[in-house]
Amino acid sequence: MMNTLYPWLQTQWTQWSQNLRPLGHAYLLSSPKGIGIELFVAQVAQKTLCQQPTEKGACLQCKSCHLQQVNQHPDYYHLTCLEDKKEISVEQVRTLVGKLNETSHQGGYKVIWVEGAELLNQSAFNALLKTLEEPAPNTLFLLTTSNVGRLPETIKSRCQQLNFPPPVLKEAIDWLQQAQPHADMKLIQRALRLNWGAPLNALAWIKANKFEEDAQWKEGLNQLQQGQKTVSQVVAQWLKWPNPMVVFDYFYLWSVSAVRSVAYASEQNTPREQHLFLQNSLAFQQATLQAKQCWQGNANKELVLETLCLEWLEVQQSTTRFQSVFQSKFQKGTLS
Repeated sequence: MMNTLYPWLQTQWTQWSQNLRPLGHAYLLSSPKGIGIELFVAQVAQKTLCQQPTEKGACLQCKSCHLQQVNQHPDYYHLTCLEDKKEISVEQVRTLVGKLNETSHQGGYKVIWVEGAELLNQSAFNALLKTLEEPAPNTLFLLTTSNVGRLPETIKSRCQQLNFPPPVLKEAIDWLQQAQPHADMKLIQRALRLNWGAPLNALAWIKANKFEEDAQWKEGLNQLQQGQKTVSQVVAQWLKWPNPMVVFDYFYLWSVSAVRSVAYASEQNTPREQHLFLQNSLAFQQATLQAKQCWQGNANKELVLETLCLEWLEVQQSTTRFQSVFQSKFQKGTLS
């Protein structure tokens, strides 16, 4: 393991290394997905378990460091959602607590990483809470989450909280240019927008050639506008993608760009037309979010996308106030 972090994590690492003394027993690290919080946790764990740590980090030479580098340290525990499950169970927490009651193998700290803490079910939360309330000496809990709002206050109140925001745009662009020197600026910016500013997700998007799907989405809408394809034909193509739900992100970002375009509208547009387009774009933005919720429920997925496409067309052509079926009229089963 290298003692290097992504540049946007350096500030928090400095804070951790220099200011967080004495070390607490539990920390809640909240961050959006795709910015590399996992590497930060690995660095913290290795330094905490290291037998000869320095101000900069772990020594990387001692027995503990060698064990951690090959993922075999007996005092490091990783609690996460099992591959075939949707939540972390109370049985997993109880198994962990049983191991924590044992004596430390290396005579130092025990470090526990709870990855995706928001995925703990209610019973698991309660079981973990008891351990956080009465922690054993030399025990360090690192809870990470991308949705801190889903955590109960009882858990948050027993942890020191650190927030990890996404990097600023320039920092993310500079890093991606180094990681993908052959990618042009337009592609890099599009990758970051579609991945909500998360550089690691943007990099994975580029490497997986997801920009080809993006181009297909744009071409499908163009063909729909030109009358070259029906809405059913366009949606059928999207449904063949490995993750068709990404279409909602495309539509949402289109709405964001549409709203921004009002500020740069040409002088040929009247104030009324600008105002109407702004109102309709904002309404469509909300409709996209509602449609995504419908998709994740029991609605007919093909019909949800077809309806959203038709509403997108309506926003392009409408001279009146746009009203979405998803905002107020959609009820469970209506589009089934």
